[in-house]
Amino acid sequence: MVKNVGPADRYIRFMVGIAFLLNIIILEPGFFGGFLLFVAGAGLLFSAYTGSCWAYTLLKIDTCAGACQASAEGASTQDQAN
Repeated sequence: MVKNVGPADRYIRFMVGIAFLLNIIILEPGFFGGFLLFVAGAGLLFSAYTGSCWAYTLLKIDTCAGACQASAEGASTQDQAN
């Protein structure tokens, strides 16, 4: 997977994902509403965790800027050192 979600975007996705999951408990929306909130919240948390968004890939959006490339280069130089 290509990392295309930057740090600020990941933070926002994490917070909104948690909010969606908490709304299942707070609002008691029923089965269908609870299912939709769960899918949306879990999807946002997954994209925040992996740093990759399928919609961004389709739309060719990259909010990583240089942050993701710098961390990837650091990891590759550490792998070469070992």
